[in-house]
Amino acid sequence: MTPPRLLLVPHTHWDREWYEPHEVFRVRLVAMVDGLLELLESDPGYRFTLDGQAAAVDDYLALRPENAGRVADAVNRGQLAIGPFLILLDEFCGDGETIVRNLELGIRSSRALASEMRVGYLPDMFGHAAQMPQILVGFGIRDAALWRGVPNRIRRHAFRWTAPNGDSVRTENLWDGYGSALKLFEPLPKAAALIEDYLERHAEWFDGEDVAGMYGTDHMVPRPDLGDVVEDTRLATDRLGEMLTLGQLVGRRDHSDAALAALPEVTGELRSHARGNLLPGVLSARTNLKGAMAESERRLTTAERLDAVAGDGAARAFLDRGWYRLVESTAHDSATGCGVDETAEQVEARIHEAGHIARGLIDRRMRALSRLAPRGTVLAFNPAGRSRVVQVELTLEGKEAPRGTQLLTHLPTTIGDELLATGDLEKLLRRIHGQELFGRRIRSYSWHGHGLDFVVADEADGTFDLATFASELQARVATEDPTPWRVRTLVPPSIRILAEETAPGLGLVVVDPHRSRLVGNPVTADGHTLSNGLVEVGVGTDGTIAIVDLATGRRSERSCLLVDDGDCGDSYNFGPVPGGTVDAQGQVSITVAEPGPLRARIVVTRRLQLPARLGDDRKTRAVEVVEQLVVSTYELRAGEDFCRVTVELVNRAADHRLRLLVGTRESGVATSASAGQYAVTVRGRTAEGGWGEFPLPTFPATRFVHAGGVTVLLRRLTEYEVVAGQGGEPDAIALTLVRSVGLMSVNTHPLRDEPAGSELPVPGAQYLGTPVRVELAIAPGWSGPEAPELVAAADVFRFEPVTVSGSGDGAREVPAPPLETSGDVVLESLRRLPDGLEARFVNYASADRTMAVTTDRPWRRTNLAGEVLYEGVDPSTLSVPGSTIVTLRTSEHSV
Repeated sequence: MTPPRLLLVPHTHWDREWYEPHEVFRVRLVAMVDGLLELLESDPGYRFTLDGQAAAVDDYLALRPENAGRVADAVNRGQLAIGPFLILLDEFCGDGETIVRNLELGIRSSRALASEMRVGYLPDMFGHAAQMPQILVGFGIRDAALWRGVPNRIRRHAFRWTAPNGDSVRTENLWDGYGSALKLFEPLPKAAALIEDYLERHAEWFDGEDVAGMYGTDHMVPRPDLGDVVEDTRLATDRLGEMLTLGQLVGRRDHSDAALAALPEVTGELRSHARGNLLPGVLSARTNLKGAMAESERRLTTAERLDAVAGDGAARAFLDRGWYRLVESTAHDSATGCGVDETAEQVEARIHEAGHIARGLIDRRMRALSRLAPRGTVLAFNPAGRSRVVQVELTLEGKEAPRGTQLLTHLPTTIGDELLATGDLEKLLRRIHGQELFGRRIRSYSWHGHGLDFVVADEADGTFDLATFASELQARVATEDPTPWRVRTLVPPSIRILAEETAPGLGLVVVDPHRSRLVGNPVTADGHTLSNGLVEVGVGTDGTIAIVDLATGRRSERSCLLVDDGDCGDSYNFGPVPGGTVDAQGQVSITVAEPGPLRARIVVTRRLQLPARLGDDRKTRAVEVVEQLVVSTYELRAGEDFCRVTVELVNRAADHRLRLLVGTRESGVATSASAGQYAVTVRGRTAEGGWGEFPLPTFPATRFVHAGGVTVLLRRLTEYEVVAGQGGEPDAIALTLVRSVGLMSVNTHPLRDEPAGSELPVPGAQYLGTPVRVELAIAPGWSGPEAPELVAAADVFRFEPVTVSGSGDGAREVPAPPLETSGDVVLESLRRLPDGLEARFVNYASADRTMAVTTDRPWRRTNLAGEVLYEGVDPSTLSVPGSTIVTLRTSEHSV
């Protein structure tokens, strides 16, 4: 047999932003690609892989548009590989649809020039999501290449990576990192011997196949003399092959059924520490970035669904821009928060920009639809795929709440009260714009003595005459009377109320407070207890809660306990500080904020006494203490069998991790299950180590986490750990609220042998003075992570309705939704495309489920790339295999 050779894959790993912000790195990128194009054109044998992300090309051509043809020519000659992703993402900071859009945008960008590399290149991510193989296969990509996360039992350069539904990709295992060949050419005179020695020492990994020699590292400029170096080295050894792009190398591998079947297999997520640092602390660094990402994902999803249901065709360009902004922010050194402060600030601004685009689209469309609802009512859009009861707040004139609604507050009747000199009365004319004053419309005004009263409201009859008023005002100014005038702006007596109505999935509904239904099981708040006939919540004197599911008797005790630890780590890894844990809840106050009957809330304020920072030695916590105020709102709604929890704080301490503990029903919990990225992943209580990083068993959850018979619903990526109960209590799910650190990476870390980056100060990551808000819900009554109640509740909890005040003269028929779900298969995406609608669904269960979608139009099944698989699909009866993503499309004539 011919001895295996080293096949060289020149590349650069281009972190778009990290220890420098994006534009600093872009200056370097442009210079690098300028030189690369000259090198490729002067050396036909040179090959280069541009990091698997099309954003590098987009960023370059934004400043060098005249070079688009040169880039395309290099790709078409086979010298340059681009794409298929838009950005080298973190696979856990965005949800499943964001990963799909990443590939969609990257492939679109690459094909606008030439073609994309058909390899899912994932070199530096901090672990890999379980459904990535299915997503790659959905775009027709059958190969991946990656480094971190592969379990220790894989001792081969390739394996089959299988998604939970059974889809597999052949995966090039970059077990020696994405710079494995760099060390083989230094010093250059020893290159031949170094290559031969490397191949012999690691022969077991390659089983006689040629070896991928990854020649590149972070922000590396292509070596201009590499062609000569290769040619000279090949004179000294026959074990060095030619230069290839990664796509060309993978294309040479044996993809026969027999060869693939012979490969070792790994199913599900890859989060082992065995072959490289996993750096799991990025899950909890700068938690507001994760919250912003989730909120913008929800807004874009809502805007797309509203456009699909009742759009006018004007939203597509805005939505494309919003998704681009969001996807580019999911880069593995961006949304993770493990860069410098300037980078984090820019990333958060882009994420918010994506959300702002969506908010603008929602606002514009809902205003246009407001005429479908009469004045005095609210039009609500339910973005969830299934029918639900929506609760909306609205303002009514009067003092009494209509039957079936809930009084929230009496609103002030005076919104302006001041004394003005006679000569200053003319200022009033500058405040009035037509019929508007202080954001409302003028209904009437009256002069009395030396007083002037305006009555304003959201609606008026339009009889206010500004010219007449100005004339009357000028006459009074002319008197030069020295007595001051009292000017008041009054609002009719009004109340803020809560009303509810049943909305179909993806449906618009008019909420009329005067026709609200009576509450069957009203919610009550009595002292320290909330109840709605389904669950009961008792608030303890320490601010923790006990939740009981009334139908089953299942309980979660002492939930929402706050526990604070010192952290001597960095943005990549939590660093435990011996001792110094604070679990005393401090001074506690408990207040009933809303008594029901539709929604009841109890607000708990805890004043924790926390060490202000680490000591000077960074091994202990400081003696100085700061008061940390934490406000928790416990909420029950009518008809919901879970307790909503909102935790708010403004962080006052440095170098610490604050967690919220949710009590399970069991001790010795063996596994947990969390949902996110289109899958439910079951994990044990430990993680695999082996590289030089202690494998803390902290894991990601996006939609929910279930352990020990208790479920926590989530609205953003959250770091969690199952921890042992104290004093015989059941185990608990620990959820990280905030983790404050002051260094991007520390040189010496108690749980990590080597730095993850440079030891740069990141004072912004301490979050001092930063508001943090976390929303979750706790349910002790569901049987497990595949319970139908959990599937439905997670879908409802994720989305709140969007509303607009009615502006019509009477009720009109609202548009019917194009589809509605009622089963266990979850709608993940619905959008309007140029040639019709596209809907994407996921079966999160491990077994087959019926889609159970009601629709009045024909659909066909496609892959993620939009290629038709089957015509004439019936979504009401379609059986969806476990853990499977299903995409359906319909044609324009049926929209």
